[in-house]
Amino acid sequence: MKISFVNMEEFDENGWAHIHHAAFNGYHKSVARFVKGRDDQLDLLTEDGKQTTPLLLACIGGKIETVKILINLGADLKATDRNMQGLVELAAVNYHIKMLEFFLANCSELNVWKRLIKMLSGIGEEDSDSAAAKTLAELTSTEQDDYIEQFISDGGIPALVNLLNGNVVSEDAVEYTLTVMLNLGKNENARKELGNRCIPAVIKKARSENRTLYVQASKLLALLAVELENKKKITKEGGVEALAKLITQCVDDEEVLKNCLTAVREIANSTTEIKATIGSNSDIMKGIGQLLSDSKNKHTLAMAGRTICAIVLKNKVNQDIFVSEGGVQPLVDLIKQRSKECQIAAVEAMQALAEDNENNQTILTEHGCVMILMRLLKRTRATDLRRLTAGGLWTIAGNKSTQQRSIANEIGVNLLIEFLSENLPESLHFVGSEALGILAEGVHNKRNEIASANGVMPLVRLVGKSSTPIYIILSVFRTLRSLCVCIGFRPHSQIQDTLSQNQAIKHLMKFLVQARQELIKVEAAYTLSCVALGHHSNMKAILDHKDFSFVHILRLLYNENQDVQLLAGAALATFAYNCGANQQHIAVAGGVHYHFFAKFLDSKDEWKIIHAAFQLVILSRIIPDEVQAISSATGIKVLVKMLSSESESIQTITANFLAALAHTRAGIPAAIISIGTIPILGTMLISPYETVQAAAAIALAYLSHNGVGQRKILNICRHDPFLFKVLQFHIGNMKLSEEFIERWKHCKRIGLPPIM
Repeated sequence: MKISFVNMEEFDENGWAHIHHAAFNGYHKSVARFVKGRDDQLDLLTEDGKQTTPLLLACIGGKIETVKILINLGADLKATDRNMQGLVELAAVNYHIKMLEFFLANCSELNVWKRLIKMLSGIGEEDSDSAAAKTLAELTSTEQDDYIEQFISDGGIPALVNLLNGNVVSEDAVEYTLTVMLNLGKNENARKELGNRCIPAVIKKARSENRTLYVQASKLLALLAVELENKKKITKEGGVEALAKLITQCVDDEEVLKNCLTAVREIANSTTEIKATIGSNSDIMKGIGQLLSDSKNKHTLAMAGRTICAIVLKNKVNQDIFVSEGGVQPLVDLIKQRSKECQIAAVEAMQALAEDNENNQTILTEHGCVMILMRLLKRTRATDLRRLTAGGLWTIAGNKSTQQRSIANEIGVNLLIEFLSENLPESLHFVGSEALGILAEGVHNKRNEIASANGVMPLVRLVGKSSTPIYIILSVFRTLRSLCVCIGFRPHSQIQDTLSQNQAIKHLMKFLVQARQELIKVEAAYTLSCVALGHHSNMKAILDHKDFSFVHILRLLYNENQDVQLLAGAALATFAYNCGANQQHIAVAGGVHYHFFAKFLDSKDEWKIIHAAFQLVILSRIIPDEVQAISSATGIKVLVKMLSSESESIQTITANFLAALAHTRAGIPAAIISIGTIPILGTMLISPYETVQAAAAIALAYLSHNGVGQRKILNICRHDPFLFKVLQFHIGNMKLSEEFIERWKHCKRIGLPPIM
């Protein structure tokens, strides 16, 4: 049957021909027949005053298949209607996103992005800027980075900023523009470009009275703040103040609070200067503190806690400001919430407040935080919460040995050993090791309990595991030394046996010989010396090992790092302690010269002074460039002088060193006593620090075996009988000399006055 095309030229009363109706309605088969029947139908214009082609009508109608057919038939892609709107503009105005995506993928000559960007300027049809922004909001929501990169390269971001800054712009257009920016902000390059251009305009919208706009703007600021340069610019342009105002004004608006708190937290994860700017903004600190006190929404509470954590982390000024504003109690209340999210946020904030801040550690303790954290730690089995809680407790403990011991005791040996399990996080390994090390120190220590609970084996496992981080390795080394050596350099043979049975010597030797960092080498050497101290079989195993040589340690004496040098000296001194054979081995391997110690004895660092002095006395017999008696006398005088230090740790270590020296070679106890040491040690028995009392008591116990020392100790005890009770309390399994005990009993019986 032959088709008649007689009526194809006829236009209806609206100025449309048959092909126009077919194209608009998507009758693509009819469109194809019309065009094949007569070529002039392909780009036939309507007579309705708009001068629209079939292709443009198909685009307006959103008929992609018809558009494809017309394009394949050769329709003019650059055709425009009387208002100069082409395919891109008409698709955007009619919100045909799939159509635009088709053009982007198949019609590069249309320059889709450039034409949409041009529409943002508002040139052309009324509300074209809104249509373009709305369309772009949809197109940029895709995960295709090539779309975003092309949009940026075609100048899209300046156009968005211009629209945002425009004086006569509909709020719809601004809203869609902010949405486009939010979509773009997922791309790193776009975030940087947006940060360079749009931050002042976005902050201005954050101050808007229109909720939709300030919600979008605050969310965009949070996204842009991921980049450091953007954080700086937001802070400089007053973004922190704008966010603070929103927080205080929108206390019941969860969406706004979420955006603002996220933005502040992102900005705070930054430089010291930016943190200072945030901390100095009283509205921010008070506003978030008020949220913690008043909000009933657990998610908001958790976000407020995390934001405070970011603001105060590693910033003492901000830590102190928040605490001074009464911020601790709201955190205590937060951790009591029956919400894991709130509990985690509270623990993180507490830890951030306590880090390297002794005053805040005390304040948190006074608010009962230790008790609350301890209860939470023992109640929960959630690994992440246990990790944070244990870390928080250890941070609150700070560097105060008394607090550390108290917290370690509360956690308990068994739980601390459990922290060392392979399947638990590294931070728990660290807390477990550090706390066990603290419990292994002092007279009333937990060494036997740790040994009985099989706590040594997991420590050795950590050392032998190749993936264990260096900071944990170093912690374990310190803990093993504390386990092996009691106050006064008395070895704990049971633990030393366990270490050798669990291949600890092999692992330590590997670190000594193969470690890249010399700090690791010397820590391993020092730990080996403690494993061998007073233990014949362990010492023999180390000395007979094919890789061991004192040369390895002597080389470390000349390292650039003075801490490494002193640790090397400590290792040599421990190997040489009461062991003449090892002293000769060290001398043959190269020995140690007096000038090594001299520079440390002249130091202002008390820690360096006391360690050098102790090492000087122990190694004095093999120092070739100074008389042994002079070396010994110099070291002893320095140690006795350092007993007057104001530092708890220095007093403790110094008394411990004197206790160790008191049972070395003949003449040393007499030298210690002769320069007035015993009255000083007697005063230390009433120190406010138990660690100082214990170390002084052990030193006095050893000195009681010297006749002169015995009489002097007896004298101070007659002056103050309470000191004898302190002595007995702290010396544990050690013994005062029997003669001293008898003389004390005699004095008690007959009530002799003090010896003058």
